[in-house]
Amino acid sequence: MNRSIGSRFALSGVPLIILLSIFSMSLMSDNASSASSSCDITPSSDWPDGIKPGDFFEIETLDGGEASLERSSEDNGRLMALNRGLSTEWSDGTWSGFPGIEVSNSSATIISMSLVPGYRYTFCVDFSERGDIYLLTDSNLDQYKFDYECRTNDFYDDIIQGLCDFDSVPVEWRDLLIWLPFRDAHAYESVTYEEFSVAIDTSGSSWSFAGLGGESNYQEFHLILDGWDNGRPNDEGASGNMSVEVLIDVEERFTLPNYTAYLLIGSLPLSCIIIPIVFHSRYHSSASEGKESEELREVPFLKEG
Repeated sequence: MNRSIGSRFALSGVPLIILLSIFSMSLMSDNASSASSSCDITPSSDWPDGIKPGDFFEIETLDGGEASLERSSEDNGRLMALNRGLSTEWSDGTWSGFPGIEVSNSSATIISMSLVPGYRYTFCVDFSERGDIYLLTDSNLDQYKFDYECRTNDFYDDIIQGLCDFDSVPVEWRDLLIWLPFRDAHAYESVTYEEFSVAIDTSGSSWSFAGLGGESNYQEFHLILDGWDNGRPNDEGASGNMSVEVLIDVEERFTLPNYTAYLLIGSLPLSCIIIPIVFHSRYHSSASEGKESEELREVPFLKEG
């Protein structure tokens, strides 16, 4: 009887793991999709005293400008993880030294911040004129700046000038020059107002859950407020000087541990091996038990004559 119960539990254990993983993923998806898609941020701030704008984001422009934002701590020059909503229009004077967000004609403003797992970030961007919005990673930011340099400066280096001529670059090298928005999706072009949300799945490598990811858990993302004719075919051209209001709504988000995906992926091929073994063991044991419980019976012997 105990063996039968154990085999049934083993038989149902693997499918149960799969079902629980799928249910957890659907629960996470429901929590994320049920969040509000608009930014519910007031200009006032309830952040602790001493918090400065420079602790959470940096602002620079493609034409060489940089907003001087006061910081309360250095922290090796790294930005603090953005875990509270913020508005670039503080009417109550909490951050009275903040200059506001502007985009110069034929330029772009870059807002750098540290986004981390465990939160859902909803961005609401309001332009005074039409512009473009991109969310980029560090590597793509460098390529974006190179795209700007190619269109605004005269290079005397023949090699650099050749790289700017995109059509002349071999196909196998073009990926090194093309800049792409985060996840190939966060590009919003020729808009006056836009809302979009993003959630970061991991802050390290795919092996960070096992402690093998090194110290590369710090990631900066860059919100690009674009006001020039960049290399993308559907972007908005120069629209003159623009003022921009940016709201970022930050909500806590339920996330599964990193190893959940490995368990889910690994359980599928393992179930193809374990289930046949369990079936074989179960029926083999039931056949053996049947033979042991069967009573011996004498076979009648027919005498000749």
